[in-house]
Amino acid sequence: MITVIMLGYIACVVVAFKVIKLKVSPTSVAVAVVVGVFLMSGILIVWKQAAPITEQMVLRRHVLQIIPDTREFVSKVHVKGDQAVKKGDPLFEIMPDRFQRAVDEAAAQLTAAKSTVSQLEAAVTAAEAAVKKSEADTAASKAELDTALAIQKEQPAAIAKLKVTEAQQAYILAKADDDLVKAQLKESEYTLASAKHSVDVSQAALNTANFNLERCSYTSQVDGKVMNFQVREGTPVARWRFVSVGTIMDLEDTAIMAIYPQNLLNNVKAGDEVEIAFKRLRGKIASGKVEAVVPYTGEGQLLPSGNLPVAANMGSKGKLAVRIRLDDEDLAKELPMGAAGATAIYTDFAQPFHVITKITIRIKGWVYFMLPA
Repeated sequence: MITVIMLGYIACVVVAFKVIKLKVSPTSVAVAVVVGVFLMSGILIVWKQAAPITEQMVLRRHVLQIIPDTREFVSKVHVKGDQAVKKGDPLFEIMPDRFQRAVDEAAAQLTAAKSTVSQLEAAVTAAEAAVKKSEADTAASKAELDTALAIQKEQPAAIAKLKVTEAQQAYILAKADDDLVKAQLKESEYTLASAKHSVDVSQAALNTANFNLERCSYTSQVDGKVMNFQVREGTPVARWRFVSVGTIMDLEDTAIMAIYPQNLLNNVKAGDEVEIAFKRLRGKIASGKVEAVVPYTGEGQLLPSGNLPVAANMGSKGKLAVRIRLDDEDLAKELPMGAAGATAIYTDFAQPFHVITKITIRIKGWVYFMLPA
């Protein structure tokens, strides 16, 4: 596009000297050259700041590893490599036999624990009734003793001393029996509390066993495409972090990463309009918006090391990435991961110069159509 503008200016100069008949002299030629240089430089600088364009871009997606939770044999496979899947779709299953046994054992233990609790609750109820009866007997013995002592005090001849002694012994025995029954009640309550705790432990064990059983069926966590899938029926899978049996390309999170020199991003901000000429969409232009200018680059990261950094090896190419989202979500899912092309960002600065970039990006789109490379 700059070449077209330059040719237009040269044509204007030729018209000025040939048609309008301006006097050709060293001064007029020098003025024409200087004006041309400043004009082209000014247009180029303002244009690059108003609507920067780059061909260093890529369509990126997250890739999720498929890693089993345990070591077991595969019993059934539901998908194949390069197959599209939805979130929740089954991928494969492992043999559930030992996990089902664990569930059955945990369920039996929970049933036994609940039965024990029921028995202990009945024992506590009986102990509480015994305590009430003991308290009533103790109160009655105490009343008899108090009556005998009162009569003995007022009329010593009216009641025998032996009768008073018997009343005292009966009260002591009733009190001792009351203490014993209350102790038995506390013991029953403690045993019941322990049994209820055992129910909680058994329930937790059953929940864990059910979770492990559910994990025998592996499902997709995202809308995506299965890639490099190496699971086959009858083969074992293992719980090793570095052993992946396949990957899923996440189609829910597609973004464009466009790389620009830092000095061209002064006016770029989130929400700016974007046009992209993909090499795959020859002659067509896709639209989008700037999501963020990524404010970092790995060139500035110093890794922990026993060696001091060498100053001569440090430096940066002075570029940052701009994260862009396409407006057409269906198109974003259809494009291949790693799709390339040219990206143009339209800022709020010097908007009349946007037309240069709009023409340029469309020219590139047709160039991709005519010269597939």
